[in-house]
Order: sequence, then C-alpha cells, then structure tokens
Amino acid sequence: MLDAFGRITFARELTAPDQSRRSLARAASAGSAERLARGAYLPTSVWAGLDAREKYLHRIVAVASTRRNPPVISHISAAAVWGPPALGDWPPEVHTTIPPNAAAHSRSGVIQHKAALSGVDLVELGGLRVTSLPRTIVDLATTESFACAIVAADRALLVDRFGPRPAMTTRDELEAAWERAVPRRAHLRAIAVLRFAETRAESPLESISRVTMRTIGVPRPSLQVPHYDTAGFIGEPDFYWPEHGLIGEADGDAKYLDARFRNDRSSDEVVLDEKIREDRLRALPRTVAGWRWKAAISPALLGRQLTDAGLPTGQKWQ
Repeated sequence: MLDAFGRITFARELTAPDQSRRSLARAASAGSAERLARGAYLPTSVWAGLDAREKYLHRIVAVASTRRNPPVISHISAAAVWGPPALGDWPPEVHTTIPPNAAAHSRSGVIQHKAALSGVDLVELGGLRVTSLPRTIVDLATTESFACAIVAADRALLVDRFGPRPAMTTRDELEAAWERAVPRRAHLRAIAVLRFAETRAESPLESISRVTMRTIGVPRPSLQVPHYDTAGFIGEPDFYWPEHGLIGEADGDAKYLDARFRNDRSSDEVVLDEKIREDRLRALPRTVAGWRWKAAISPALLGRQLTDAGLPTGQKWQ
C-alpha cells in the first residue's frame, strides 16, 4: 500500500535547493498542495481526483510515514485500510492504538487509544501495522454507533453466494477477538453487534434497514430467501416475512448505476428487469414493500411502510 502513495511529498526527503518545509507550507496556504500530516503534502491536483476513502487512506499513510515509530492503525482508520464501508464521512483524524502503560498524546490529527493487543490481533497490511480485521470490527463496535459497526461487521461477514470470494472473516473469529479484548469498556455493546451481524446483508442500505427494523420492533426477517414461480427462479429478495406474506426490498442506486452490478446491461435494461422481477413476486401472491435510503434511516418512515404492509411492532430482537 505504501508503494501506491508515492505522490506524497515528505519534508524530510526534500533535496532540491528551491524546496523546503516553508515552501511546502506556502503551497498548502496557496491551495496548490494539501497538508496530509505534519511534514506530508499532496498536490491539490491529485487530491481533487480522489474519492473520500482514498483521501482518508492518504492521510493514514502520511501519519504512519511521519512517526518515529510505526504506529498501529486501528478503529475506523483500520476499517478504511481493510475496506468495509463507513456509514457517513470518514473522520479527519487517524486512529491508532498504543500499549496500556504508554503516555497518550492525541494531537496533530491523531487519536490514540490505549489497549493491549495480542500477536494475532496485529498484522502488516500493505506496509502498515494494522489491527486484524476481527479486532478492528470489535473496536468499531465499542467506539462507533451501533449502525456504523453493523455496516462494517455485515460487510466483513458477507458470504458471496454467486462467486468464489470467501467472507473476509467469520463469526467465530470475531467472537475470539472479542474474548481477547475483554475486559474493556463497552464489551457488552460489542458482543451485541457481533450477534446482530449477518452473513447475507449485501449492502450498507440493507444493513441500515435491519438496524431500523430492530428499532421499530417489527418481526425479524429472513434474508435472501429464494423465490420461484411456474417459470422458475425469480430472485432472492432482501427481506422476507413468510408468516406475513411480505417481501421487503431496500432499493439502492448501485444496481442501476454501477457497472459491476449491471452485468453488461444498460440502466434501462436493469430498470425493466427489476420491474419484471417485482411483478413476478407480487403474483405469487406476495405483498412487496420497497424503500430507499430516506426511509431506511427513519424509524417513522420505514415503520409506516412496514406496518401498512401488515407487520406488527413492539417485538424485541434477541
């Protein structure tokens, strides 16, 4: 990973006569360079072409490369390195973990967490010292919102049912990382995240929808259940409540806009295929409720849709 960030200019490496720390600072003030960390800069022309995660990764690499001792990247910063999506914006600070007896100095865009890490919880990834993915998920579960932690945990556990890609980790590995981390603050909240996470939630939108369903108290749905009619296989809807004859679909934009999900189809063809699929589901017969992000994050909106479709509320998820 460090090799892929060679466009970062480090003040300690300046050799040209016309270059200095002061010249880099002037470039940042003038808007022609982005200051990533103390003594680390990136041309604004490069910075502008990066997406949010790439920008955050550049900050992480800059911090890791400018510390006297290589830090252990952890928490939400380790999640950025591993790849599980974030809910909301990536933070401006880089999170690291230091030994319990070390003096913590959270400053200059770095937040330090004190914790003991066993050997299995620490790995090298792309030249960075990073907490293992199971430990990273456990840390997220203790410091981030329940929803944010579930988005990451669901992605880490996701099993690709249509291809050879294995899950990034397993529930057993997550629980083992949790046991190694106990006792620690918020350990009960962390185990709640691990028990709620699923292997069949295929997008952050589905994960957030499930968190909101838990808040509403509707019955817990089955995920990705195959449906058939006389013509054969229809598909695997996101959510299914067989006892209520209800299918739920969390409808994001990726299936229409992202080429990875279109399978060489145009956006118009995807829309038509989705319409045919939904018509076949409704003909089973089933009630089909669909929603987008605005409803997924709102207990009031999603609750109204699901109760109008016949689901009771007031149930507590185990």
